[in-house]
Amino acid sequence: MIFFVYGTSEYLCRQKLEELKNGFKQKKDKAGFNVVQLLADEMSYEQFAQEAMTVPFLSDAKFIIVENLLADNAAGRKKMREQIAEFIRTKEKTLENNLIFLDIFDEAKKIPAKDELFNLLKKQKYAWQLSELSGRDLSGWIKKYCEEAEVKITPRAIDELILLVGNDLQQLAQEITKLRAYKNGGVVDENDIKIMVKAKADDNIFKLTDALSAKKRNLALQLINDQIVSGNAPLSLLGSISWQFKSLLKIKSLAEGHQKPSSATIASKLGLHPYVAQKGLAASRGFTLNQLIKIQNELLVIEQQLKSGAKNPELLFDLFIIKNF
Repeated sequence: MIFFVYGTSEYLCRQKLEELKNGFKQKKDKAGFNVVQLLADEMSYEQFAQEAMTVPFLSDAKFIIVENLLADNAAGRKKMREQIAEFIRTKEKTLENNLIFLDIFDEAKKIPAKDELFNLLKKQKYAWQLSELSGRDLSGWIKKYCEEAEVKITPRAIDELILLVGNDLQQLAQEITKLRAYKNGGVVDENDIKIMVKAKADDNIFKLTDALSAKKRNLALQLINDQIVSGNAPLSLLGSISWQFKSLLKIKSLAEGHQKPSSATIASKLGLHPYVAQKGLAASRGFTLNQLIKIQNELLVIEQQLKSGAKNPELLFDLFIIKNF
């Protein structure tokens, strides 16, 4: 049997993988002896084929996870994808082991819609595309998660939670667990969120973008310094800033084509939560469209520098603020 789990939400993709793996272990292999993990950047086609065709140990089948074969576009991967596509076409009907392909993409446009293996896997009976949640889908996920965790929460508290954390489902789950312990059966309201929830960048990222849009350079520099000193990872901080400016760019692009668009219109067209759209619309007025494009490009450069091991992240952020605001 072949399974395909892919999309831009790492949390949802890995949650689905765990669901499949636990189901296999309960039914076929309680000890987990036949669960095999293959990483695309470490495996060869020969290793894949051998694992796929090898008889399982004290079980009816193996559970073989092939991770990031499509998401990793490194040189030389194309040939292996072609070989595996041919393997599936010729062996699928006689295959006794389970093949689970897991691919997590940074963004939707990186999903290889024209790739032969991708299209073969996408057509499988058991294929799931799991994307990042936004707008009502995100609010609905929080509400459902709270119900399952037996946490009572008000709609305004959900709004505040999204504003502080964004759509990071892993952190949202952690924050809800903390709130459950804090309230001990009581109803979580927005004041509880403000007291207990650690924002995605350890503070309300809107404070920073508000300071930048108002050209309050010194305040922005201080906020960045506070983030670094408090121990927030530079890449995590950058991710929060990038997410916010991507939203502002989308809002500004939409606003350019409308006369005085409402936050409700923006929320509907961009799939944003209404509260986030309202805050973003106000912040976007401090920038031109070209400024936002330039800022987005510079944030990509900072990301490359941080991933390359830049030794002074605070200096990169400071120069970014001084140069642009």
